[in-house]
Amino acid sequence: MPPIRLLFALLIAAVSVWNGTRSVRQSLTIDEAMTFLSFSSKPLGEMFVYYDANNHVLFTLLSRGSYLALGDAEWAIRLPAVLGGVAFLVLLAGVLVRLLGESGTAVAAWVAVVSNPLLLDHLVAGRGYGMALALWMGAVLVLLHAEDAGGWRRWAGAGVLLGLALAANLNLLFVGVATGLTYALLQGRRGGKAALVMAGATLLTAAPILYPALRHATRDNFYYGAERWAQTLDLFVWQTLMPVHGKWDLGAMLAWQNRLAPGVVGAVALGVGLLWRRRAALLVALPLVLALGLMEAAHRWGGVRYPLGRTTLPLFVATLLAAAAVATVPRVRLGVVALFVLLTGSHLAASRWSYFGEWPMDGESRVLARQAAAQEGPMCATWTLLPALEYYRLRYRLPAPEMVLNERGPGCVWFFAAPDDRQWPVENGFVEVAAGAQSKVTVYWNPAR
Repeated sequence: MPPIRLLFALLIAAVSVWNGTRSVRQSLTIDEAMTFLSFSSKPLGEMFVYYDANNHVLFTLLSRGSYLALGDAEWAIRLPAVLGGVAFLVLLAGVLVRLLGESGTAVAAWVAVVSNPLLLDHLVAGRGYGMALALWMGAVLVLLHAEDAGGWRRWAGAGVLLGLALAANLNLLFVGVATGLTYALLQGRRGGKAALVMAGATLLTAAPILYPALRHATRDNFYYGAERWAQTLDLFVWQTLMPVHGKWDLGAMLAWQNRLAPGVVGAVALGVGLLWRRRAALLVALPLVLALGLMEAAHRWGGVRYPLGRTTLPLFVATLLAAAAVATVPRVRLGVVALFVLLTGSHLAASRWSYFGEWPMDGESRVLARQAAAQEGPMCATWTLLPALEYYRLRYRLPAPEMVLNERGPGCVWFFAAPDDRQWPVENGFVEVAAGAQSKVTVYWNPAR
């Protein structure tokens, strides 16, 4: 096996094993628990009674199958996400090798993408992000191979993959459309036919999966997002680098980020300009520009929110792919590789292995929930902790008969408090019995009960 292929194989195996380990060891989070409790654990007829953006439909269906076959352990619920993450690692390597050859530059680009802590979290967590990214990478790889020998079969194959990506996570809509548009634009006279075949295959694949859930959707169901691009960058930087830089005043950063935005757009435009005669590189880089334009248009004329936090992941991957495409230009390659190395160092310094960055308060839910096995009675909690605790109450068959969904009440035997919600249990005579070192969640017991 050539050295670069061997290196990729070792890296993919190492990251996959680590992701699998995290899927077993880490507590279920609020979003994962909500998906499981509200959708994937329900009978099939009850899964589509209502819609919520938390329901990543294709992932939810696959997670339900995994749950029925393998049980309700964290790793079983997360298994489709972990397998999707492995597929993403492999397909990303395939795209970069196709673009840059079996080179150190391809490896540097791969590591810069994969080392991102927010991305790594979502290659494990029981959500549809990693699966959708993998399916999108599959479509990109098919279209890269179709540059020289394109035809309706390859176009349809790419469309099917894009449709499945959309079914796994609606957040892939903009980069998926941008990828198909880019390929069609680069095909010249055949572009119209290619676009028609891809669009038809995408719709025929996604519609049967999404329709049962989306027929109940309203605008209010799509509640997560940012109102300004500066907020998009703000929260992404915070979630990615929080363990390195700690907490800072995010609002104070918005001003300079607004001034930075035109420079970022200019740099992207310059980079794409360098690739004008490189068709494969343009196919990888141009979707970033088109996706940004589509998002801006959807926000201005449709009121669609900008990406925020985890929903920025497609843009992050698209940005790093665009940088990899720019690295095909010899005179700027060293600069781009230096950027990849710098970014990798920043990512590794911010790495977190025992909790998910977006849900640090759920990092010890599994351990803390067992406290309620000591005495029967209702478990109460800060509302953000309720879904994960309810999952563990059911999984471990704790003697607590029910969760108090209004968060608190006079009948509470146990109260699980988020760091900013300790006043109520103290004022009502509860006694602290345990606390999470990482999550800072405190468990209180009511001696009067």
